[in-house]
Amino acid sequence: MNKAIKITSLIGLILQSFLTLLFLLFFVLSITGILHPELTTSVNGETTVHDTETAQSTFSLVFGVLLFFALLSLLLGIFGLRKMKSNLKVSSVFYFIGAVISANLITFISWITCGVLLISTYKDKRKEHNNETYMVD
Repeated sequence: MNKAIKITSLIGLILQSFLTLLFLLFFVLSITGILHPELTTSVNGETTVHDTETAQSTFSLVFGVLLFFALLSLLLGIFGLRKMKSNLKVSSVFYFIGAVISANLITFISWITCGVLLISTYKDKRKEHNNETYMVD
């Protein structure tokens, strides 16, 4: 069971790190101006084209926020993997929070699965500990 939890966690970490690198690439491209976005809005059939600076700042802000949440989710996944040895409950909480803010469906599914498996492992170990405590010869 422990090996399955680690493999599932690593799948989520690898995919989340790939997504973080992708957001970092788009963020750098939008800041440097290599990515030339055109921002148009349509209201009642009238199309308005905004200037390049407005579009660049909008896309930089959006990619910056996405990069922040992807990086935060990646860090929570790493902390969850490291805390798995010492505290299963804290590790499962890290996985649940990281899954919610990950913006990646496969990472979401794998980290929710990790959190549920860690909670069930915690309950099994707790039940086993309670049975050993109350066992009388």
